Amino acid sequence: MKIWLTIFCSFIVFSVWGQQDQTPTDSPEFTQVERPKKKKGRFKENWKLPYPNPYRAGVYSLILPGAGQIYNKRYWKAPIVWGGFAALIYSVDYNKELMKCFQEAYSDRAVGITDKYADLIPNIQTLERLRNQYRKNLQMTYIGFVGMYALAALDAYVDAHLKSFDMSDDLSLQFSPLISGSSTSSTTIGAGFILHF
Repeated sequence: MKIWLTIFCSFIVFSVWGQQDQTPTDSPEFTQVERPKKKKGRFKENWKLPYPNPYRAGVYSLILPGAGQIYNKRYWKAPIVWGGFAALIYSVDYNKELMKCFQEAYSDRAVGITDKYADLIPNIQTLERLRNQYRKNLQMTYIGFVGMYALAALDAYVDAHLKSFDMSDDLSLQFSPLISGSSTSSTTIGAGFILHF
């Protein structure tokens, strides 16, 4: 068994050693291809294109919400995106603070300690219901963050596509009678729409 293992290992070593330096590096067939150098200012060139790249607009918006809208030169949309995120941040802070207050009041009342809502809310079940309601609102706000993030990216992507949409005056829609049929079968008369390009 040891002999076979030795023969196998030596065969592997010799075959690897024998394959080294067999390809001529001086021949023109095996010359290395140089990678193209990156152009400076390419970001500015892409930014100035009249028809933006939809993929790039979506990626910019995913990296920084509102950047895709700015890339599409829809500057008025970026403050709307930022305002939506600001409203969601305020909602997180508001719901988290109230959930924390009602949680503390519920915990104090469960142990028998007088809480700050004792005069306003005499029932412990109401405290629990309010705590759960603000916890649910907080979770919905987090889902809203994901939705707003995806919506901003989708808006930038679709808007970039629509910038290159053909809106020429050659498009027209006509309503006209339509007669179809062949000489062997009966002729059908109807109405149809015709779209001219």
